Amino acid sequence: MIEAPPHPFEAERLGTLRSLNLLDTPLQERFERVTRMLSFLLDVPIAHFNLLDANRQHLKSAQGIDAVDVSRTGAFCAQTIHQSTPLIVVDAQRDSRFADNPFVTGGLGIRFYAGCPVRAPDGMPIGTLCAIDTRPRRIGKDRIALMLDLVEMLEAELRVSSLSRAHTQLIEQLGAAERLARIDPLTRLWNRAGILQLLEKEWAEAERHDKPVTVVMADIDHFKSVNDTYGHSAGDTVLVHTGKALLRSSRSEDVVGRLGGEEFLVILTACDPHNVEAAVERLRLGIEQEDFRVGARQLKVTISCGAAATVPHGNTDWRGLVDRADAALYRAKRMGRNRCEIDDDSFEARVIDTKEGAARF
Repeated sequence: MIEAPPHPFEAERLGTLRSLNLLDTPLQERFERVTRMLSFLLDVPIAHFNLLDANRQHLKSAQGIDAVDVSRTGAFCAQTIHQSTPLIVVDAQRDSRFADNPFVTGGLGIRFYAGCPVRAPDGMPIGTLCAIDTRPRRIGKDRIALMLDLVEMLEAELRVSSLSRAHTQLIEQLGAAERLARIDPLTRLWNRAGILQLLEKEWAEAERHDKPVTVVMADIDHFKSVNDTYGHSAGDTVLVHTGKALLRSSRSEDVVGRLGGEEFLVILTACDPHNVEAAVERLRLGIEQEDFRVGARQLKVTISCGAAATVPHGNTDWRGLVDRADAALYRAKRMGRNRCEIDDDSFEARVIDTKEGAARF
């Protein structure tokens, strides 16, 4: 096995990577979108956006693989960051550089690999975008061109931040170990401690600027029956898919976290109260229309939602907002599930009857 040497400017490269504050942070839809597109366009079972740290590959976004970190030793991507053009391996078993590589001979069983370096705004290669298959294959110049277009999309995302000010500040203030302690290891979303800490910061920011804060409590309907019928592994798969579907149905500045069990919390940052109803319904529909597959099975999954919105002021606090959203959630569940109830202090309580497709005020 040929081991990739360190990058000629490894210290500077690692400094750039860490300055981006992407390592050990929750999933972001802006990166998930790119790896989903790559998997579809190249028709490969595995696609991921890697960040190459000192001794590991951190999978910032991955399709078809559950790992978060894998060893950098023997990593194809460690070779890729040295290149100015894509690295294409048609059949790793027949390539002397990779034939005895543990990623080829082991459980992952890589045969085909296509990888492109991803560069930070200062030009340093901080990771790769790669497509993997467990069978040999070739791809034409048109597919390589599409892959390079996706790399440009990733690099454009690295030049801007779509996160709210409070979200960015929290990530910058927390060290790597503190961030990891606030990320749910299953869904890779903020966990209860993380999402509530972020809500506290969003609340303070909204109070300073006289802006609204909206929280949505979302609960998977009849989740216990999924575990009882199909097993806890199937339940875990449903939780992961639900988290990703909520991300896809949210705006880039919104935040999704897992409170625990089958319950999620979404912060709709600076959402106009007039738009809350549509935003919450979009979350519900995003789950209802998702294709939940567990092995060979296709499951029907729905959520119930409760939302509350307010403009913070001196005698209020974010805990009260969460309590109101929680109460709205329980009303939605009592009224039949797969529906949303919205309670805000600017309008009368409203219930969306999603089964009938009508709103009652």
